[in-house]
Amino acid sequence: MEINKAIMLSEKEYIKDQQSIIDDFYKEYYTYDISNVGYWLVAGIFTFIQIVFMAVPFEEFYVNGKPTFINASDDRGLLAMMAFLFVFPVFFYMQPFVVGNLNGRVGSIYSQIKYLPVSLKAVRLYRFKKMLKFVLRVFIICAVLQLGISLVAYHRIMWQTLVYLFIYGFLIPFLVGICSAIGVGEVYFNKV
Repeated sequence: MEINKAIMLSEKEYIKDQQSIIDDFYKEYYTYDISNVGYWLVAGIFTFIQIVFMAVPFEEFYVNGKPTFINASDDRGLLAMMAFLFVFPVFFYMQPFVVGNLNGRVGSIYSQIKYLPVSLKAVRLYRFKKMLKFVLRVFIICAVLQLGISLVAYHRIMWQTLVYLFIYGFLIPFLVGICSAIGVGEVYFNKV
């Protein structure tokens, strides 16, 4: 029956139908495996750290209209540390969708999903949607804080603020999320 349905539907429609099967799988899986709570707790802690860092107006890096981080290694170090820290919220958020406890061993969750009538493309699309929703929620919170505090404290928004917000609030987490959504870490677990 599934094969006939797959033939009759286009690939997009078939993948769209598979999303509910994958969602049901994860709901059932999370009922029995609570290891995801630790991942999401760590993701929450790092998300809070990201929001706190993004609440600091980018104008703080400027003195008398000139960027201080060009000459001061402290500010470059802070920006590098922020980029490093902003990798963790989305990484830990996505881990329960990629790896899990399978019969007492850590392994790829796809090794369990592959027995369902779903394709790898549908699983990756499901993860991508979850990742994008998470990244956009955090980005919106960071953008509201960054722009709001900049307007209140400095009565302006510089173009550098928008670039900073895009790179640190969206681009870095999005790129890490893409790697998690396609299952870069699964390569190791499939070999074990």
